Amino acid sequence: MRRLVVVFLVLSQGVLAQSNDSLDIFQCFEAAEKNYPKADEKQLIEEETHLKLENIQAEWYPQIDLNAQTTYQSDVVEIDMGNSLPFPVDIPTPAQYQYKATLDVNQKIYDGGVIKTSKNLEEISGKTRNQSVDVTIHQVKQQVSQVFFGILLLRKQQAIVENTIQELAEKKKSARAGVERGVLLPSDLKSIQAELLKLEQTKEELKRKIRANIQILNKLTGLGLNSEHAFALPDIKLTDSLKLSRPEHELFRLQKGQIEMNKSLVKSQKHPKVFAFGQVGYGRPGLNMLEDEFDSFYMLGIKFQWNIWDWKQNSRKRQILDVQKNTVDVARKTFNKNLTVNLESILADIENYREAIDRDERIISLRKEVAKSAKSKLENGTITSSEYISELNQLKNAQIQHEKHRIELQKAKMNYLLTAGMENLVKKQ
Repeated sequence: MRRLVVVFLVLSQGVLAQSNDSLDIFQCFEAAEKNYPKADEKQLIEEETHLKLENIQAEWYPQIDLNAQTTYQSDVVEIDMGNSLPFPVDIPTPAQYQYKATLDVNQKIYDGGVIKTSKNLEEISGKTRNQSVDVTIHQVKQQVSQVFFGILLLRKQQAIVENTIQELAEKKKSARAGVERGVLLPSDLKSIQAELLKLEQTKEELKRKIRANIQILNKLTGLGLNSEHAFALPDIKLTDSLKLSRPEHELFRLQKGQIEMNKSLVKSQKHPKVFAFGQVGYGRPGLNMLEDEFDSFYMLGIKFQWNIWDWKQNSRKRQILDVQKNTVDVARKTFNKNLTVNLESILADIENYREAIDRDERIISLRKEVAKSAKSKLENGTITSSEYISELNQLKNAQIQHEKHRIELQKAKMNYLLTAGMENLVKKQ
């Protein structure tokens, strides 16, 4: 695929001359990114991630539980020594009602790396969710581009129509004078008047479309634009070499990293774990079951835990994660394939628009000569006003096509940047 990269961007001087407050498309991109409600989700994701990390870190802290219970036992230990001893021994029988209140403390000493890996997993999960927001915002930029260039095109059409109206208005004056002198027929004047009405109707339709598109742009950007604002046509220069940098690429990378971290977590859950524990209590009986009295007690210890056989559940979990990682790879390759095809198509459009602009300029030059000749003939009464209007309309249509192709060329270049993910690399002169 032929590759391109943006060198710089300049703004059309003709547009800039219209207003000191000309709006360029990159200002719209920036405003749309700030205005888009989903952009606020990033801050919420960061807050949620911070809270989750604090919860995970708290798993290192001692776990303290207060427990209390009372029970009734259907049977208790009874020791009957009978006459086996030469002296009497009184061994009390525990009560069937028993009471116990304890304070239990458990402290992790070694967890096999579960907490550390869980924190890393939560951090990359937050980054992945943030990157998903960037992908959505990039799609909004594509919407902004469509509306922005649509407004430019409509305004160019409006300007050409207005120029044609002015020219026909002048021609209507000379036609009226020609009718009064008997050089032209009244039908010639009526044809010009009908064409003026038609152009006025077209002008109003264009105004409505422009207002509607500006309202859409306002919804996307929140800029509060109106029909008086000037829009600058970018002049994007492209040259060889390009590195794709779509936000989806970073998303794929983070998704794979998240899966790898999840795999590490599953692996660490298989490791042995060591806990320290302690218990302080009060109850009847205490630890001495042969004393049927309320008593305090405590217990300290260390616990070792290792699940040495889980019927390969841990192994299968890691295999599942490997499959998920391969799925992400397939999605990335499919995305890049489609991206390459789209870029090739856009490059073809760019070349077509360049060739069309060259043809338009030659056509306009010829049409101007024809329209000039028709104007002279109309003034001399050798052609009708309908014939003159026909030539004038062909010139107008040629000019509209030329302006349309100019705008479509810059739109295609911007589409190329957005498709490649390079719109933020453009430098302004």
